[in-house]
Amino acid sequence: MSKNKPAISSDLLSGAASALVSAADKSVESGALSRGMAVLSAVIAAARPLGLVEIEEAVGLSSSTCHRLLQTLIHAGYIYRDTSNRYYPTPRAVFPLVIDHPLNLLRRDASDSLKSLQRKYGPSVGLIVFMGTARLFVDVVLGQDNVAPYYETQVSLPLNSTVSGKLLLSELSQTARDEALGPEPYPMRTPKTITTRKALTKQLDQIAKEGIATNLGENIPGISAVGARLGVPGERAIGVIVITGPSKYFTASSIESMGADLRECTGILSGTSLSVRAVARFLNLG
Repeated sequence: MSKNKPAISSDLLSGAASALVSAADKSVESGALSRGMAVLSAVIAAARPLGLVEIEEAVGLSSSTCHRLLQTLIHAGYIYRDTSNRYYPTPRAVFPLVIDHPLNLLRRDASDSLKSLQRKYGPSVGLIVFMGTARLFVDVVLGQDNVAPYYETQVSLPLNSTVSGKLLLSELSQTARDEALGPEPYPMRTPKTITTRKALTKQLDQIAKEGIATNLGENIPGISAVGARLGVPGERAIGVIVITGPSKYFTASSIESMGADLRECTGILSGTSLSVRAVARFLNLG
């Protein structure tokens, strides 16, 4: 193991030796890793430093198990404990990516465009990257309206009812779409949600041609969105830039205008930003 990186206790994971352990040992290590990740996630997600009892309650583990896992995470550099025995995430845990990571470069390159779109139209504007069939919120400029969608780092809403999900699906073969969606009927979020394979396929094929997707109250009542594909020309999309907020902003004329501006924005980034190509390489797409 590199001298520059702290060793990680076998209570959490076995490191390079994990490839050599027996199937039974792997099962034990996997359980320890899952518990360790649960503890780390609880500390990161908290709005304030947590005490040991609070962490126990959050993850449902015994005091001794939590204490052992916390010691491992402290040793690995992901958790810090202050003099009052409260636990914080370290910078390494909160911001694990290096400053010049492709995702950070893309976020900086897209920042002015997101702000410009938000100022022009009013609702929130977000940058989402596709990692397989997972969707990562890289950046968001919150809208001026008091009613705004809640954003998590990973978009967990159904693929069939969201702009990011539809654009992601539109890039896939029908076989891959079926695998990602599962059997129909697809999840219904509102009465406007498309839940059948035939209707969704028709819309996805149109999205594939145009590079623009809409969600008009299909995921949350009263919330709509418009988004455009972002990617290296000739390759699969790396993600999407999406305008989303209260449906009052999404009239027929504004949707058309938003779509045109989104196409221009993503076209400029796709054609000029080295970070788009760097993210494509990071995702093994280009």
